[in-house]
Amino acid sequence: MIKRKAWICVIAIFGIFMIFANMSGQKIKVKKEDGIKVVYNPLNPVKSRRSSFNMILKEDLVIGTDEENKDYHFEIISDIKADDEGNIYVVDEQAHSIMVFNKDGNCLKTIGRKGQGPGEFIYPTEITIIEDKIVVYSGNRISYFTLEGNFINSKQILMFGRIVVDSKGNILSQWPGPPGKEFFKLFLRKFNSEGKLIHQIAESTEKVPSPNEKRDAFPKTILFTVRKDDAVVWAARDQYELNVVDGSGKVFLKIKKESNTEHDLIFNVGEKIVDLSFQANYIFKDLKGGNRFLPSVFGININNDKVLVWTSNQDKDFKYIIDIYDLNFNYIGSGSYYNFLPRNMLTTMNNKFYVPNIAPDNLEINEKIGRLSLFNIPYKLHTYEIKLN
Repeated sequence: MIKRKAWICVIAIFGIFMIFANMSGQKIKVKKEDGIKVVYNPLNPVKSRRSSFNMILKEDLVIGTDEENKDYHFEIISDIKADDEGNIYVVDEQAHSIMVFNKDGNCLKTIGRKGQGPGEFIYPTEITIIEDKIVVYSGNRISYFTLEGNFINSKQILMFGRIVVDSKGNILSQWPGPPGKEFFKLFLRKFNSEGKLIHQIAESTEKVPSPNEKRDAFPKTILFTVRKDDAVVWAARDQYELNVVDGSGKVFLKIKKESNTEHDLIFNVGEKIVDLSFQANYIFKDLKGGNRFLPSVFGININNDKVLVWTSNQDKDFKYIIDIYDLNFNYIGSGSYYNFLPRNMLTTMNNKFYVPNIAPDNLEINEKIGRLSLFNIPYKLHTYEIKLN
């Protein structure tokens, strides 16, 4: 009798353990499809036992609050990068220049000015730091500078949208296809430093809606970044599917994950909860699709030895969840942030986030216009220290 009761207790404890295990994480499945390793992650995947953690962001610096000092005032931030020393490079598209700050937020120098001469810019949009060079894309020209800000040379190269430069100086860029009546295509292509096509990496196709058809809230785009070994990681933002591509342009790994983007319109704006659910039908009445409210993925970044995927899934505090993988794409943890960012406009390096402010400071405006606040001008830079627990 005693043994029977003991076994009942063991079974009950095991059952409770399995329930909590299932609540905290669901099993990850791995398959081979057409010779490619495909990892299927559920909505709440089990973390890797070898190195699992949760990420906490602690704000430690804000630049751009001093409107009286031109060295600490931005007009329109279009890109941000940081180097190994912690120096911060901010592209101000409207000021036609690059502002450089040290890790404490002190202005070190300004690179470039408006113009078409050597070392000058016309609406610069992208910056990359590779080894001992600063690479800036402005119009149809790529300019190279030393880390001290001295001009080296420039090349006329036509690119579209966001660009990324790998360790060999090759350029990745998203290109639009020829206009069509029924479909619109986007391509992710890789070029050498002279602008000659090496190969095509990805293609995304979107149906052109007729005047009477509902449209997607977020037009398709290709998000992409590069690992230190120059492997390319890309995803179409309307579905959670990461593609990892080798140097020859061949996909060798895919990471898929369940996504839930049609949640209520409740947001966390600087620790204040804003509920716009009652406006959902009005704001999104003409929209459709799996990304009717929000895209599944809106950013991919690599921070040292971790890959960060910004999602539209929300945590219990209505912040957006950031999935964290190691460089081999084992799921190891998560974090969260208040807002999601257009054009993946942030950088992660030195265990810090460098993020432009994109929402208005007036919370009454947020309550009135909700997601439309995403289109406000980014005019301040916030840095966050990444803490793990």
